[in-house]
Amino acid sequence: MGEVLGFISIKGGVGKTTLALETASSLANDFGKKVLLVDGNFSSPNLGLYFGLNPNYGLHDVLHKNAEYGLHNMIQEKYGMDIVPASIDHKNANKQVETFALKKILIKIKGNYDYVIIDSSPHHSELLPVVAASDRLFVVTTPDHVTLYTTLKAVKIARSKKTPIDGIIINKIKNPDFELGLREIEQEMGVPVVAKIKDDKKLVEALFYKTPITIHSKEHHVSREIRNFASSLCGMPEVKKNRLRFFMKLLPFNSKDVSREKINRDFLRQNFYERQFREVAQQV
Repeated sequence: MGEVLGFISIKGGVGKTTLALETASSLANDFGKKVLLVDGNFSSPNLGLYFGLNPNYGLHDVLHKNAEYGLHNMIQEKYGMDIVPASIDHKNANKQVETFALKKILIKIKGNYDYVIIDSSPHHSELLPVVAASDRLFVVTTPDHVTLYTTLKAVKIARSKKTPIDGIIINKIKNPDFELGLREIEQEMGVPVVAKIKDDKKLVEALFYKTPITIHSKEHHVSREIRNFASSLCGMPEVKKNRLRFFMKLLPFNSKDVSREKINRDFLRQNFYERQFREVAQQV
């Protein structure tokens, strides 16, 4: 049975869509997993635009009463992933979209995949259906106090719905001297940091070419960090290279923070094996 992973935030512009699609890309292309990527941003869908897709039909068309199509009719394949985009100008715009039907629809199809990854909307009312449909959540934030405050609200929403939050991804790190550190964020949120992504112009380049950076620049430090995070989701070890230490010296990260972050990913791996054990035990 596949897992549904929701990527959430309650503030736009933190890079949530980018990290959702990059994680999906890494799971599919680096680890051979079968992945379904879903645009759960109901009012401002843009996942398809990242891939150069402009669908006339999409997720909205299966989230209303008497829908003529199933979710499988909306799937498009790109870069080794199955993608369910959405469109602002969807054909059934005059019909009421039942966003909370997302969970029921994904339950029917997630058995065909190792992972279903949902990119959520930052809006409260649209965030709730994604939280309800997810088995586990990852919160995306930038390392400033304004964003952290709104991120804390997203964490509280998830906890109120009793959906497990497995980690925080700190994105768009620019100058750690004037930004919150890993320990400060963990203490404030009560959630472990599992990845730290430095802001880099290579991400803009990848977006221009409509290609995930994990494919466009496979050995870039952003790609490696995403790959390390993705490896923890599927129980695979992090790939170590001799030149890794050299590159880490170039990054403005505290070495203790990096070690702590890796430890948090190791806990994710341990949780993966525990879930696998429980599933096997239930089948016996």
